[in-house]
Amino acid sequence: MVRKRQILEEMNAYQVRESISDATVALLTLGACENHGDHMPFGCDNFVPLELAKRVAKQVQNAIVVPAIPYGVSSHHSDFQMTITLQPQTLIMAIQDICYSLIKNGIKRVLFLNGHDGNIAPIEVASRSIKDNYPNVVLACLEAWWTLGTYKKIFSEWSGLGHGGEAETSVMLSVRPDLVDMQRAPDKTIPNIPNNVRIYWKFSELTNSGSTGSPRQASRSKGDKALDYLEKMVVQFVKNMDRNDWKYGLGLAKI
Repeated sequence: MVRKRQILEEMNAYQVRESISDATVALLTLGACENHGDHMPFGCDNFVPLELAKRVAKQVQNAIVVPAIPYGVSSHHSDFQMTITLQPQTLIMAIQDICYSLIKNGIKRVLFLNGHDGNIAPIEVASRSIKDNYPNVVLACLEAWWTLGTYKKIFSEWSGLGHGGEAETSVMLSVRPDLVDMQRAPDKTIPNIPNNVRIYWKFSELTNSGSTGSPRQASRSKGDKALDYLEKMVVQFVKNMDRNDWKYGLGLAKI
């Protein structure tokens, strides 16, 4: 049996007609273009969620990976060379326009896989507006894969946190090891910021290298474990939602 294609950019019109249905789940990844230290590529916020989306699609028959948004809201990184940033409203409008196009084509289930912290607020603002206009559409988001609590069992310092730190570097070693130069990984930088009250910092206030955390503690084996956990978690989420016809809350009582 030949498995159907699930990456929209690689599909022709016939394949799209044969694949899209009311049960289709669109996987939309969002990333950024910004400095992650001398050891990491500018596009790691794109590579990681896109790899995750492709892995999930292979295990979920009704998923389709739509073209990624490769730029994000990165103004807080603008002190570092070659940061390419969108204004928050630009990203909000882009998300809305993409989702409205998907809805027009009969897709009512969208799962955002986000790779960059600056995109979290725009995703939520856009999603609230879309949901107001289309109450029957289900929007879900993996907002910040790098903060999941299970990583405390995988990573050795600061729970793997950091920009280009232990977790991100490890996962990139799993996804695109050819783009990681561990010989240039900077020393550990653990910013002194509070846990429970958020400070809206510029990234240059936290690091001189473009990276925080402990990238030298990274390894491919750690990245493999983290990516495997993410894949299983997202696949299970989609399967659980499919089992309930993407109903939740009070909607479950109507099934």
